[in-house]
Amino acid sequence: ITIRSHEHLAQAIKRIRKLQGYSQVDLAKKTGLTQATISRVETSSKKVEIGTVILIFTALNADLIITPRPKSTPNSNLEGLF
Repeated sequence: ITIRSHEHLAQAIKRIRKLQGYSQVDLAKKTGLTQATISRVETSSKKVEIGTVILIFTALNADLIITPRPKSTPNSNLEGLF
């Protein structure tokens, strides 16, 4: 999944959580966070700490991989990312 905004990050976390059959409560228990925090992350809150994101990805057994974008990829073309 390519993530280029906080909205994409929120959608990715929600999608992975649901694919693994977890509710927000389940994920909260696995991470030690509150269900309200999981909800806030999944509703595109711009103020999510990277440590929280890493904790969530770890609990979901998912990797967050950061790679440079090819120079030929336009910044504004977000169609088809999901």
